[in-house]
Amino acid sequence: MNAQDIHFSQFGNSPLNLNPALTGMFGGDMRFVGNYRSQWNDVPVSYLTFSGAFDMKFDKFCSNHDQWAGGLLFNYDVAGDSKLHLAQLAANVSYTHRVNTKNFLSLGLQLSGYQRGFKTEDLRFDSQWNGRTYDPSRNALINENFANTNYFFGDFSVGLNWHYQKPKSQSQWNPQNRTKLDVGVSVFHINQPDQTFYEDQVQCDCYMRYAIHGMGTFRLIDPLDLVVLAVHQQQGPHTETVLGIAGKIHLDQRLARQLNILLGINVRLGDRDPLDAFIPNIEVQYNAWRVGLSYDVNVSDFNIATNRFGGPELSLQYIFVKPRLDLFRNCNPIY
Repeated sequence: MNAQDIHFSQFGNSPLNLNPALTGMFGGDMRFVGNYRSQWNDVPVSYLTFSGAFDMKFDKFCSNHDQWAGGLLFNYDVAGDSKLHLAQLAANVSYTHRVNTKNFLSLGLQLSGYQRGFKTEDLRFDSQWNGRTYDPSRNALINENFANTNYFFGDFSVGLNWHYQKPKSQSQWNPQNRTKLDVGVSVFHINQPDQTFYEDQVQCDCYMRYAIHGMGTFRLIDPLDLVVLAVHQQQGPHTETVLGIAGKIHLDQRLARQLNILLGINVRLGDRDPLDAFIPNIEVQYNAWRVGLSYDVNVSDFNIATNRFGGPELSLQYIFVKPRLDLFRNCNPIY
């Protein structure tokens, strides 16, 4: 079985799914991220995707040297009447080399274990047609022979990321650099594991997925930032490109009361239709908490089935920072 990996419209809010090299690329000590997506509930084949991630830095917070970071990632995806599902548990590790105060290079590795399966209880087959109607009592006549409805496989992925930050681009009360840019490339499923449900059949290798991304925040004036982001992914015959632009307004910059709101629009370019969806999004950040909400408005030819309804997506992030005496100094060399 060949298919696409899970993907989020708010890809910047699911960094460990985007690139293993983004592990530990944040301002703070520990980061918790959750993502939820529900898609195409009004059509026969609906999708539900959940992702949870945790990553942390291993070096001392005020170290001016290179940095190690690690994290855990859990993904769960289920679709259709067959309840075709995929559960992934992954361990990420990254190493960041500090080139200078502005530039950092990171290399990341992801090791994953997957469990994929489906259920047959709600499936219908042609042998259950009695000539006039569907007859569920004809289950014994089903000719489908599934030797295995669950299987496990493992794989590994790698990524590279360049992080740029402009020192002294902070607000008066915000110690983090507001002008920053991440550009990276990642390759998933390098070993191309077999995904077939049938025994003694032709092997069905998982396509490798290639991703190129760029995410930048640029301070314009003290209360306003410009946010731009882009990602291009290719997996076998499938391609996807998402472009986005947003404005972030800092409503309150006082320490322990920091509040900002982001308003933006993304567009997704499909592999069959030039324009697949418009994705308006809003994001609110209060101190260490950040909540994002987006909605896909489908405009491709598939809107005949979806009636332009795509899917809501929710992201939640919390960054933990250990209490320190020097509250007004950004002693973390990254961010």
